[in-house]
Amino acid sequence: MKKSVITFLSAILVFSLQASAQSTSDLGTWSSIQIVKSFGAPYAMARLEHRSFNNIHSTECWFAMVGGGYNFNSWLKGDLSYEYWSIPSVGNMIQHKAVLSFTETLKREGLAVAIREKYELAYNPATKSCSNTLRTRLRGQYKAPDSILTPYVMYEIFGSLDGKGWVRSLHYAGTEINLGGGHSLDFFYMYHLYDMAGKTGASHILGAGYNFVF
Repeated sequence: MKKSVITFLSAILVFSLQASAQSTSDLGTWSSIQIVKSFGAPYAMARLEHRSFNNIHSTECWFAMVGGGYNFNSWLKGDLSYEYWSIPSVGNMIQHKAVLSFTETLKREGLAVAIREKYELAYNPATKSCSNTLRTRLRGQYKAPDSILTPYVMYEIFGSLDGKGWVRSLHYAGTEINLGGGHSLDFFYMYHLYDMAGKTGASHILGAGYNFVF
């Protein structure tokens, strides 16, 4: 397993260096509010997120999500959700998404490593067309004893299941801040690489989120 993880991370690094060498840059922000209600093993969730681009001058998109999930055991959970997307950056496009994901988490003392597989079915009512995307995310984090900070690094790659290949990849470094009582903040920097009709575009993202679990 250790060899597979090292190989995977090495491939990420090589790809990122190659892609960044041919990309142009932009600056944007991602801000979100997420609420999770636990019912023991089952849980419900909701999220609202806004994203800017064009050096923070314009709204790229915003979306709202509602869903539910189940903790199968201490290391595996799955959830199903619906997302409504409004995307002004591409002609005020509207998308409806059905999303299924499974997350496996391995923990040892303060260290946690999680891998998430997510399938997205997106429907565009204007064109009456669907797209299918598979997303794979690897996250590593560490929480020191008696600290309110949980720093993390994270990588996510998007692949089209409709024959279009690589779509985008996200490269994060950030930290969660535990405020107590189920409240927390999340601040991160993310390098976003994406396909632009055969060329690679890039943006630097500053992110901030508020999470409430109860």
